[in-house]
Amino acid sequence: MPLTIEHRLREAGVERVMLPMGKANPDLQHVNAWRIGPSVLVDTGKDDAETRNAWQHAGGLGGITDIVCTHGHPDHMGLAHHFEAAYGARIQATTLELDAVRLGFNRAPDAKAGLRRKFLLDMGGLRSGASPTTPLGGSPTRPPVAPLTLEDGDRLAFEGGAWRVQLGGGHSPRPALFINDAHDLVITGDQILPDTAPYVGVSFGAPDADPMSDMIAFLNAWTHVNADCIALPGHGAPFTDPGRRARAHLASYERRLAHVWAAAERPLTCADLLPSLFRVSAGSPVLDIHYTMAAALLNHLVAADKMQRWRDADGPLLYQQR
Repeated sequence: MPLTIEHRLREAGVERVMLPMGKANPDLQHVNAWRIGPSVLVDTGKDDAETRNAWQHAGGLGGITDIVCTHGHPDHMGLAHHFEAAYGARIQATTLELDAVRLGFNRAPDAKAGLRRKFLLDMGGLRSGASPTTPLGGSPTRPPVAPLTLEDGDRLAFEGGAWRVQLGGGHSPRPALFINDAHDLVITGDQILPDTAPYVGVSFGAPDADPMSDMIAFLNAWTHVNADCIALPGHGAPFTDPGRRARAHLASYERRLAHVWAAAERPLTCADLLPSLFRVSAGSPVLDIHYTMAAALLNHLVAADKMQRWRDADGPLLYQQR
């Protein structure tokens, strides 16, 4: 009789810790941290009073010596700096994630506001009638003082067995996944999720980037993973057959890309896409991530030479299918 997911996690010495997301993102109720044995933690949750209180109710972090982070977003690495200072924990993440965290934290508020305004101007978000937008909220991740870096192929010798590092892409600059071959487990972070497809969007500092290409390449490499493999995601419950979810994510992105291409039969701005892409009324308030997600789709089509882009006379970028 096959072992349940709970039994296999217990055999591997892995425990799920569900941490609150607050009101920052109503679609995500919790973020997961994964405790491996008594001394290792994967991800930390956000740096807020609610999360710190949750850790106290979960027994605190006594005995934790190592924290490895899947990526640098505040809901995953937010408390790493605190655990480093308070408990002397060693913090590990990839170089590009750490670089992005430092850049985001150290950028002056005026500079951040300027980049955001320039992005929204380019996307048509400041035109009359465009959907007004607000930031998702929350504070940027505070960088740890003396982190160690993770590289693709690293083997982390934790209690209960070795975990192999594999790098991903698309959701953030260069996230890390952690694979336990002996127990057929993979901690996916936000690269493969049990329900909705992971967020893929540009940043205000790199508005012309093509993160969708990185995500598609990553997912294509995971489409035929062993169906018995258990994925331990950044959000939601553990699940088997991550290859099936990878294929579902790919199909979701392909539908979105096809929708964007079809909508651009005539010239349009990124803002013009939002009502149909996200099923909101024209001019209805949205979040910045709606603009950054739509921009990532447009950039991918431009990079694939399926979309042309030029600047309109009054400032915003215009897009049209080739």
